[in-house]
Amino acid sequence: MKHYMIVFGTRLELIKMYPVIKECQNHAKKIKLTIVNTGQQKEMVDLLLSEWGIKPHYDLNVMKQKQSLTELNINLMSGLEPIMKIENPDLVVVHGDTTTAFIASLVAFYQQKKIAHVEAGLRTNDKHAPYTADVNRQMIDRVADYYFVPTQKNKENLEKEGIYSKIEITGNTGIDTLNFHDLKRTITNDQRQIMVTTYQREWNDEKSKRICAVLVKIAKENPEVVIKYPEPLNPKGRKMVERLLSDQENIFLTKPLNHLEFQKEMMNSFLVITDSSGVQEEVSDYKVPVLVVRDGTGEETLYKNIVSLLEDQAQYETMGVTDAGAGKAAKRIVDHLLQEV
Repeated sequence: MKHYMIVFGTRLELIKMYPVIKECQNHAKKIKLTIVNTGQQKEMVDLLLSEWGIKPHYDLNVMKQKQSLTELNINLMSGLEPIMKIENPDLVVVHGDTTTAFIASLVAFYQQKKIAHVEAGLRTNDKHAPYTADVNRQMIDRVADYYFVPTQKNKENLEKEGIYSKIEITGNTGIDTLNFHDLKRTITNDQRQIMVTTYQREWNDEKSKRICAVLVKIAKENPEVVIKYPEPLNPKGRKMVERLLSDQENIFLTKPLNHLEFQKEMMNSFLVITDSSGVQEEVSDYKVPVLVVRDGTGEETLYKNIVSLLEDQAQYETMGVTDAGAGKAAKRIVDHLLQEV
């Protein structure tokens, strides 16, 4: 029997790893699966774990108040190392670009374990945007043994960096997760809902104020537009959003949504505004345009982009077409691993 260890700690990692976990469980006679949750985004991950009935074998609960990235790295390393020594897996599977994924791959490398990187090869080519994601992903690709990429472009990125072997174009496991739901749009195409969501690790007052100012302006100028904003889990962020947005009658602040509720809202949206590249990928399958807001995104730029999409149908249709990779990725990944490891 092969022994695989899947490590995740954030909402997006779990969303992307869920189909891989399910596929491994479909091969229970061939695969012993150990699931490790580092707790990097504890509240959001716990909601999903409960919703999907997943019980990790280990839950590290690494997050502490006002913890620096260095402290987080130390806690992750000291938590993961003994687990890998005790379990002694044949393979450690990580996803994407998080601190959890990077440290898990580094600890696995130190333990001389095989490493599979799901969603390898994505690049922004800017080590500061998003911080620290692009650097994490590149460092994982330096130590990985198997590379599962969503698209041909991701494969080419790896090849430019001198990685040519063990690359498989599998599609996007996030699309697999969406396909489990088989959602259908429930509002008419002429209804215009804007969905807003933020997941930043450190709450950024200035960025949040810019986003809120633009939302109020858009809401006042377009009373037929409905803006929905699930309140941030961060208490400071929640108070700020309530103070800045609660007086505008066509802006609706909602409780934090579970994954299925969130997907339904995005599918029914005219536009999604987010600071998450993961949400950007999820929306791509719904053919809904998405504006990704970074720390450097100016208020005027965001406003003009929203107005342009509201007024220019041709641009709107072009924005709704992106390539995040096809579905059925998890089966391709696990089938390949069973042949290799």
